[in-house]
Amino acid sequence: MIEFKAVYYDGASSLRRAVAVRRTAMGLHIAGDDVDREVPLAAISVGAPIPGAARSLSLPGGAQLQTGDHAAIEALFPRAHRLEGWVHGLEQHWRYALGAAAVVALFAWWLVVYGVPLAAGVAAGAVPPALEAKLGEQTLTALERPFCKPSALAAGRQEQLRKRFGLLVAGLDDHAYRLELRDCRIGPNAFALPGGIVVMTDDMARLTKNDDQISAVLAHEIGHVRHRHGLRLGLQAAGVAALSAALLGDAVSITSLVVTLPTVLLQTGYSRDFETEADDYAFQRLRSVGISPRAFAEVMELFQKHFEGRSKGKRKAPGEEALDYVSTHPATARRIERALKAAGP
Repeated sequence: MIEFKAVYYDGASSLRRAVAVRRTAMGLHIAGDDVDREVPLAAISVGAPIPGAARSLSLPGGAQLQTGDHAAIEALFPRAHRLEGWVHGLEQHWRYALGAAAVVALFAWWLVVYGVPLAAGVAAGAVPPALEAKLGEQTLTALERPFCKPSALAAGRQEQLRKRFGLLVAGLDDHAYRLELRDCRIGPNAFALPGGIVVMTDDMARLTKNDDQISAVLAHEIGHVRHRHGLRLGLQAAGVAALSAALLGDAVSITSLVVTLPTVLLQTGYSRDFETEADDYAFQRLRSVGISPRAFAEVMELFQKHFEGRSKGKRKAPGEEALDYVSTHPATARRIERALKAAGP
């Protein structure tokens, strides 16, 4: 016969009563002060074992039993929560517990480094083009408020730059590409937004020595658009909730990424893999329109010199820290080397 002591809660108040519980032919008989009831075993739900905690048994009508007699519960309900019972057994051995903790830590690392980026790539592919374009427009608006104002370049010069950009995107039908020129307090910079918008600052136009160098920068940003790097980066930064929203097509949740994108695009920057992917596309695209990838190496050298000059004591304007093109595009020397290799002899 199985008997054990427990604490009984009636489900209607916080009053606890000490009771004796006994196995009977009908189920469990519970007896104590003002308690005398018989409950069929099939009507009882058994809680999972938790180390150091009492075992809970949920009864019909909201009542509950709690007992520290784990052996009695296991004898009464040998098949209940088999997996939890196995885990409970492992938790009693510290070596197993440490091993489990190590496995959890390893999985968490994999999830952050590989899992979330992989999921972001899948989710980005599921975002409808119209929704991606809307996100790009909203992100541009969010960037303009704190950082940018309309371009101060002459109208003729702006038209020349847009024609250059048009040459680079001719025949590309994956996005509705357009170049936006802005006078921004973030120094010489260019960045791609979801949906096909490429923003270039006036300072970028002034820093470059010729239009081939500008084309090299724009081709790189077009590469980011083609591979949806901005959208993927935003989804990664926003986390699992945004990924789920993207896969489910939740427009409201997706457009809320506009809060995240300006920061991650300008201050966090792309991963090295994203940069390499965009560089490779730029080299190929430049060659296809008759421009040597050497122009990319030249402009990267200009960025490097500019960045080094800014780092030697010249104070930056508020908000400009860490927004330089080179500071958000790492491994500049290696990228110059790859561009020269792509240019050939």
